[in-house]
Amino acid sequence: SGTEAVMSAIRLARGYTKRDKIIKFEGCYHGHADALLVSAGSGLVTLGNSSSAGVPDSVVSETIVLPLNNKEAVKKAFEQYKDEIACVIIEPIPANNGLLLQTNDFLGYLREICTQEGTMLMFDEVISGFRVGFEGAAGLYNIQPDIISYGKIIGGGLPVGAYASSNKVMDMVAPLGPVYQAGTLSGNPVAMAAGYAQLKECLKPNFYQNLDEKTDIFVNRILAVVKDKNLPFTMYHQGSIFWFAFTKDLVVREASSIDAATMTTFGKLYHKLISKGLYFGPSGYEVGFVSEAHSVQDLEKAADIFAECLVEVLS
Repeated sequence: SGTEAVMSAIRLARGYTKRDKIIKFEGCYHGHADALLVSAGSGLVTLGNSSSAGVPDSVVSETIVLPLNNKEAVKKAFEQYKDEIACVIIEPIPANNGLLLQTNDFLGYLREICTQEGTMLMFDEVISGFRVGFEGAAGLYNIQPDIISYGKIIGGGLPVGAYASSNKVMDMVAPLGPVYQAGTLSGNPVAMAAGYAQLKECLKPNFYQNLDEKTDIFVNRILAVVKDKNLPFTMYHQGSIFWFAFTKDLVVREASSIDAATMTTFGKLYHKLISKGLYFGPSGYEVGFVSEAHSVQDLEKAADIFAECLVEVLS
């Protein structure tokens, strides 16, 4: 799973750097491994607190939680924990708590300071991988992470996860190196066959161009109605990933900027969409995806139903 891939990748980063602490960011989700089930404290630079029962404070005390899109917080963390940070882990396109699009400047700064401090930069591309291009967000932003992780998308939806790094780093993994990793379903042939078929499809000419165009059609068809009716609503998208919020703000880059009160409105919209045969994720914080399986006709029909329900809910 993606959780196992991230868990193993963090162990690898710690084993390679011989350091214990990791940095993660508010609004980014990396699976349910103990060290990552953390919530932020009250300070700008703070060690995490357990956010789930059953997770010892001693485990998450090695996790530093920082706000997204804040270079000063990152700088202070490295100053405060000099030579202690094994890796900085981030969803380069945070998509588990809304779609929190980061600037190239911020992501580039993470690459710069990690290189400077001997810390590994990890891109968790469990969601963004192969959805915004064959090279994922790393290719989109032209930033090379030290470690990268993927989830079920590389298996066409079957249970699978993977992590990767340079030969030098991966040689630390057993049996060549001292970093242990194993799994009953590692290399499962059914998932591998599905993944092989999936990635061949993604490599077909114009695959991502067509996917991006279909996403544009879906999003812009809805936004045209929003503009015409002057509704307090907007949609964000990157590649085939989209998300909507009940706001007129142009960009939401941090989870704290999402108005929790609007989730009541989302609930009304969600049930109205269900009644019309349109099924979205049941949380207003979840993103949506356009896939190759969707035709333009599917998406135009869905957009029209969505816009109709949206007008009814916001009237």
